[in-house]
Amino acid sequence: MIIDVENHMHLPDTEKKQKFDSGKITERYWGADDKVHIRLSDAGANIDRYLQFMDDSGIDMAVLSFQSTYSLDAVKKWHDYAVELVQRYPKRFACLASVPPLGGKEALRELDRAVNECGMKGIHIFACSQNHELDSKQMWPFYEKVSELDIPVDVHIEAAPEGFDSLDAPYALYYVAARELHMTAAVLRVCFGGVLEDFPDLKLIMNHFGGGVSSILDRFDVYTKSADEPGGFGFYSDKPLISKPYKEYFNKLYFNMAGREVGMAAVKCALTNISSKKLLFGTDWPLNYDYHPEEARRYIAEIRKLDLPQDDIDAMLGGNAAALFGL
Repeated sequence: MIIDVENHMHLPDTEKKQKFDSGKITERYWGADDKVHIRLSDAGANIDRYLQFMDDSGIDMAVLSFQSTYSLDAVKKWHDYAVELVQRYPKRFACLASVPPLGGKEALRELDRAVNECGMKGIHIFACSQNHELDSKQMWPFYEKVSELDIPVDVHIEAAPEGFDSLDAPYALYYVAARELHMTAAVLRVCFGGVLEDFPDLKLIMNHFGGGVSSILDRFDVYTKSADEPGGFGFYSDKPLISKPYKEYFNKLYFNMAGREVGMAAVKCALTNISSKKLLFGTDWPLNYDYHPEEARRYIAEIRKLDLPQDDIDAMLGGNAAALFGL
């Protein structure tokens, strides 16, 4: 069974009513601010398009997430709409809640309703909330609630992370690189910043292979080790925020395989440091593969060719997601 864990849905009554001549759902364009932006057509709320893409790609089930400006009114509508979708297509869709992590008691009450009354299988958040990173103590009440509900937290890349002005260029350097670099930092923040120290049962899914974090873990191995050696500079400015080697926290994390289209180099790089038991297939549809389900099918075929036991491949394509989300 193939389960797509990064598949974005939009509300029919809030989506802008626009179509593109190309027939696509997403279009990228250069704005007046010299940055790349994304437009979404009203097809982004067309459930038949979702099912068509899944059928054409060979995807059995999708875990849908809703991205908004975190208006509570909008997310309440999403939760109610998600109930209808799952009731209509119980074997095709599962859905994630979407509330602002720093929205206070009202937001946490809505999260409780979304899980306990609407049947949401987890919570979808961005890697930064109101300029607070994942290891900000402002996030602790949210983590307490999520731990109480015992649901996975799906951490999506931040669309326009701050602090990457040096990546501004007359080509799409910022669009391609900034969000992935920010996600890499987000992974390391939850490992070193005490998040999993204080919430050891938290189940975090870091999107887009964790931004490519696997490629720099060796560097952290070296510098965290040298901090304890004669002449080491000391990795923390004060006392450490974790009591165990950071890899013990890293190995608790899950990572989805979206954001690279047919990115087998990224898959192989991830597998050097990430267990196949922690990788979850994803497409990032419709932002990726929009008009090309044959490419998603090819990605699945390439994953099947990996030099891994069949059970590991099946787990990556759907088994891990089924166990994590209780599908």
